Amino acid sequence: MKRTLLFLLAGTALTLSAQEGQSYGTIELGGAFRRDTNYFKSGLTYGLGTGHWFSNQWGLDFKALRTDHEVRSTGTNTHEYLGLGSVMYNLRPGANWNPYLSAGLGGTRVHKPLASGDESKVNFHVGAGLFGHLDERWIAQFDVKAVRVPLSSSHHSEILALAGIGYTWGGAKKAAPAPVAAPVLAPAPKPAPVVAPPPPVPAPTQASPKAADKAVQAPPPAQVMLDETVVHFANAKAELVPEAITAIQKVADGLKAFKGDYSVKVRGHASSPGTRAGNKAIAKRRAKVTAKALVASGVPASKVTTEGLGQDKPVADNATKAGQAKNRRTEIEVKVIDGKAEVRKNETGLVETTRAPKKHATKKKK
Repeated sequence: MKRTLLFLLAGTALTLSAQEGQSYGTIELGGAFRRDTNYFKSGLTYGLGTGHWFSNQWGLDFKALRTDHEVRSTGTNTHEYLGLGSVMYNLRPGANWNPYLSAGLGGTRVHKPLASGDESKVNFHVGAGLFGHLDERWIAQFDVKAVRVPLSSSHHSEILALAGIGYTWGGAKKAAPAPVAAPVLAPAPKPAPVVAPPPPVPAPTQASPKAADKAVQAPPPAQVMLDETVVHFANAKAELVPEAITAIQKVADGLKAFKGDYSVKVRGHASSPGTRAGNKAIAKRRAKVTAKALVASGVPASKVTTEGLGQDKPVADNATKAGQAKNRRTEIEVKVIDGKAEVRKNETGLVETTRAPKKHATKKKK
C-alpha cells in the first residue's frame, strides 16, 4: 500500500511541475455504499484530491480517502484507506461546467472484519462526475465511482459518492490570439535646424523671450502608431487560434522598440446566453489568455492589466447569432504615456464555433 501511495504522489508531483494547463486541489466528503448492507452500515468517506487538465478534454485525478464502517451486529467500527488514480475524459470541452467519465487504478488497505485479515490490494474503478468553476479560481467537483478490490478470500465492492470543493492554479495551454495588426513605428521627425542669433549691432537691443524660444527647438518625442484591437471568440470558449502568435509577437516587437512609456488594457466580454456569473467568468478567462499571449511575446507584465466585463457592454444585438458573435470578444487598448501616438482600431473576423476565423481587412479610424 505504501508503495502504491508513493507512486500516486510521485505521479501527481510530476504532473503539476511538468505539464501546462490547469491544476487543482480539493477537499473531499461523501459516503461509501457496500453490497453487504445487512452486515455493514454505510460509512462516511473523506480525504483530499488533486488533479490536472492536460487539455480541454483529457485530465488526471488523484484522491487519498478514508472510509469508516460500522459492524451492525456488534456496533464496532472499522475503516479502510483508498488511493484512486483516474483518467478523465471531458464530455463538454470549453464549457463552464464539465461532465466527464473516469476510470483507473489505485490501492486499498482494508482491516478485519472487512477482510479475513489486514490486506493491501490494487483496486479497479470506473465512474462519472461533474467539474465546474464557482468563479475564476474556486471549483466544485462531484464524483460517483464504482470500486472493486480482489481480496484473497472474496471480492470487495462498493460505490463512492463524493463532493469536493477546491482551488485551481495555472491556466489553459498557451494559445495564440486571433490575428491583429502590429503597431508600426513611424520614424521620428528630424529636429528643426538651430537658428543662428543675429549679428551684433551698435545699439544694444533686448531680445524677446518668444524669439529666444523660437531660436532653438528641441526635437519632438518619438511617434508610434498603436492599435486598439478587438479579438473575437467562439461560443463558450476562451481559446485563441494558433495562427495569431506571429501577429502578437510583431505587436510586442513594436512596443519593445518604442522608447516612451505606455500601458495595455485587455477587456474581456461575453454574449448574453448563459448565467451572468458564468459569462463574467469566461470574460475574465478571455482577457487573461489574451494578456498571457502578449506577455509571452515580450510585453512586460507590469504594463498589462485585464478586466472581465461579462455581458454588460454589448456592441451588437444579442438576439441574433451574428450579434452574439460580435459580443464574444476581448478589446486590447494601448495608451501612450510618453510621446505622441496615432491610434488605429482593428477588429478580427468573427470566430464561428466549428472553424477558425477568416482574416478580414482592417478598418482604420484616425
